[in-house]
Amino acid sequence: MKQQNWCGLTAKMGTVLSGVFSIMATHMHVIFERKHLGNGNCTDNLQSRGIDVVSHFLICWSFKIVLLLSFITMAVSGFLLYSVYAQIYGGLMCYTIWIFTYESINLAIQILTNEFSVALVRAMRWFGWVSRASLHSFCLYFVVTHAQIIYQSKKQGNILSYHRRISLGTGDTPRRKSKIINFIHHND
Repeated sequence: MKQQNWCGLTAKMGTVLSGVFSIMATHMHVIFERKHLGNGNCTDNLQSRGIDVVSHFLICWSFKIVLLLSFITMAVSGFLLYSVYAQIYGGLMCYTIWIFTYESINLAIQILTNEFSVALVRAMRWFGWVSRASLHSFCLYFVVTHAQIIYQSKKQGNILSYHRRISLGTGDTPRRKSKIINFIHHND
């Protein structure tokens, strides 16, 4: 079976690059957000504005939430790379679901903390989120395609092994002699 290329990449290579991209982009995201979300005393600023409890929690703990999400994303990306190597279908699907969750939560934090940033920083944060989310969406095509290939090959492998077990158990076909035995008898 010939592997199809899309943008010059096979599904497996695109999936590997997706995992590497996620690790690198997440690391850069944490470095950038550390300076802009690491606000130590947010309770004084927010109590005067009348913000609800959930928004207050997300704003005050935004960097810690981003940091936790980033560690989980790096671990899931590492598991994605292992899943490509070990042909684990579930690892690829886990990555797909997690990236969608990760980007959704980052969007919520981006929206809630948007008004506390300077205009230039706000523009850079939006550019970073849009470009990262766009590239994650592009990479998910490869991940889902490779997951489908693994799933179909595992399914096909199970069918072949099932038929092989059935055909071995019937006993209708006579046993074939080894070629070595035939070779020995002809040389005598």
